[in-house]
Amino acid sequence: MLNVLELSQAGMEAELETRSPCMTRLDAQKRLDALAAGVRANEVRTETHVQNGVPWECILASVASYHADMLVLGVHGIHRGLSHLLIGSNTERILMAADCPTLTVGAHALAGVELGFHPKEILYYSDLSPAAVAAAPYALWLGKVFHAPVEVCQFTPKKAGKNPELLKRMVERYCKSVGQLIPEDQPNWCESAFHLQRSVTVDQLIHRATANLAGMIVLGLKPRSTVGRHVHTSFAYRLLANASCPVLTIRDLSS
Repeated sequence: MLNVLELSQAGMEAELETRSPCMTRLDAQKRLDALAAGVRANEVRTETHVQNGVPWECILASVASYHADMLVLGVHGIHRGLSHLLIGSNTERILMAADCPTLTVGAHALAGVELGFHPKEILYYSDLSPAAVAAAPYALWLGKVFHAPVEVCQFTPKKAGKNPELLKRMVERYCKSVGQLIPEDQPNWCESAFHLQRSVTVDQLIHRATANLAGMIVLGLKPRSTVGRHVHTSFAYRLLANASCPVLTIRDLSS
């Protein structure tokens, strides 16, 4: 369990002068230890760390240092305009750079989930991209672990929206790639017709994510340019800020 502080200049100077933790650090450690006590009560081995620095840099460094298999983040939304709720820049940077799957829990997700958490349905969101292909095995694995059905939601990329032939080629290429990663007992995931029948709009996807209709969402995350990372407009960022359930994002590491 990691908490990252951005100490003020006064706080850093106080620590240098007294060679002891400042009040801000002590308070953060106290609150983190209280959270850890609740986790340990469920017989989960837990360590706590409070660090000073840039949050996204410290978190990614810890992921690398611990060779983490998964990163779990609490996501709070920020408002841009009257109704546009988006995630902050620290979360963006982490999601775009983390080498392991990241589970985000937003402000709209129910608190107090027990260790016996059992989602009734796994929603797998796909746009036929390589990132979506990378996320497919995770969706199937979660469905198997929780004995929950996996609902496939495909939305058509803009470039193929008015080009049926291009869409057909994209779906066929997607099916071929997915077929190389998933078990043979999932043959319908390799059929073009199966995915074309599950086409939905972005608004429908957002509605399903916010209407508490699923227990977990699995999403492939596309790499973006350095400039693009800071443009809070993509579907993925809207989803993470507004989802009423945890969202597992898988970054395409082949790019």
